[in-house]
Amino acid sequence: MINLSPTHRAVSFRENYPNKESNNSLAFEKTEKKSRPYNDPLMKWPIRGLAFTNDIGAAVMDIAPKLGTLLWYPAMMYFGADIYDKYRNNKEFYDPNARRGLSQAIFQAFASVIFPIVAVHTGQKTASVLARKSDTKLSLQTQEEASKFLQDFMSRRKLYKYKNNKDAFKTEFSTSLENFIDNKTREHENKNVFKKVFDLIFSGRHPEEMGKEGQDRRQIIHEFMDKKIDDIFEIREALDNNENVRPQKLSEKLYREFKGLKEKYLKDPDFKNYAKDYAIKDVINDFGNSQIYKVKMKKTLGGFIALGLLIKPIDMFVESVIMRKIVEPQLGIHHEEAKQVADFKKRNM
Repeated sequence: MINLSPTHRAVSFRENYPNKESNNSLAFEKTEKKSRPYNDPLMKWPIRGLAFTNDIGAAVMDIAPKLGTLLWYPAMMYFGADIYDKYRNNKEFYDPNARRGLSQAIFQAFASVIFPIVAVHTGQKTASVLARKSDTKLSLQTQEEASKFLQDFMSRRKLYKYKNNKDAFKTEFSTSLENFIDNKTREHENKNVFKKVFDLIFSGRHPEEMGKEGQDRRQIIHEFMDKKIDDIFEIREALDNNENVRPQKLSEKLYREFKGLKEKYLKDPDFKNYAKDYAIKDVINDFGNSQIYKVKMKKTLGGFIALGLLIKPIDMFVESVIMRKIVEPQLGIHHEEAKQVADFKKRNM
């Protein structure tokens, strides 16, 4: 019998089982890898940010409708991918489950679409109503609608015909404005309860619109619009008398635009005889649009502030109340499984 020393026995063991130690190491690494909590790639930035593009779209819809609509597309694609992923996989394991997919679809509907849009509109409406405390004493919505009506009124008239007769323009406009307010009031009064609730939550036209301002505000609306008409005629008169001097109420950008428009009309045989008048009308129209845009920006800012303040509470409310207490019990998802899903979302969001 050969007596092997301890050193020799160790060498022989390694020679006979050369991969034993490395196999143990690999097994430990695999176990350690499996024990690590799963991190959902769809919950990681920047991919996660796609879930909020529709909320941004809802906030900017008032000032940029096309962009607002476009921003819904990446969100919808993200929602589809996320719902399908949760249906197909139980974390990192392939395990299709319709209830899990439906649960995620309901979560996304409330947490990423319905409640955030309500938050945006609530912020916009709040900003609109708060404007009554300003010098105008009118909501942003009323300012916007009245200004748009003035724009439409001017588009159907030639301002140069009122060159020395601003009062006649004001009289005509005042009569039309009264009819416009009357129509808005009737629209508001004739709405059924469900329509009013829907408009309160989702409509871009806010409930403090002109038809709801009340009789005591009609005079304020007329005074507000009289000042706008004064500004318009002041700009028109200044440009007509001396086009080489920028009117005080006209921005440098709009003044340069006026110069460019006049040159453009002078080159057109059909417009060159009234080039200045056409240029003045166009720039005054853009002046009115710029004021409407400023009003919309204030509403948009209110929407962004509300979204920023409420987006986290919305996630928590949907997860802890709507999903855990209402949806998951109805879908037959057990408490322990629901808790694992909630912990998973908390860890990844």
